[in-house]
Amino acid sequence: MSYLLDANVFMSAKNLHYGLDFCPAFWDWLVHKGNTGSVLSIDKVADEIEAGQDELSDWAKDSGQMLFRRTPPTLAPQFTLVSTWTTGQQYTPAAINTFLQAADFYLL
Repeated sequence: MSYLLDANVFMSAKNLHYGLDFCPAFWDWLVHKGNTGSVLSIDKVADEIEAGQDELSDWAKDSGQMLFRRTPPTLAPQFTLVSTWTTGQQYTPAAINTFLQAADFYLL
């Protein structure tokens, strides 16, 4: 079984309990599990992390090559389905816009 992680997993870990300097074993474990394919994320999540321009973004650039997978273009039809479903719900336009621009949209 593989686990797909959102940006919040990385950001909350860094900010709350598993700081890169406080608990390096957690970050080493993520890299190891990324190398085995049992824990992974996507390039859009890496983009959100790298926008922070902090120690976490440095870690993602330096250590996360196998963890953050490229989103294959063959998934484009699925994005259309998710987008159509999302815009057909009773969400506010602002909420829809936020969702469609975030990595969460690509994680589904």
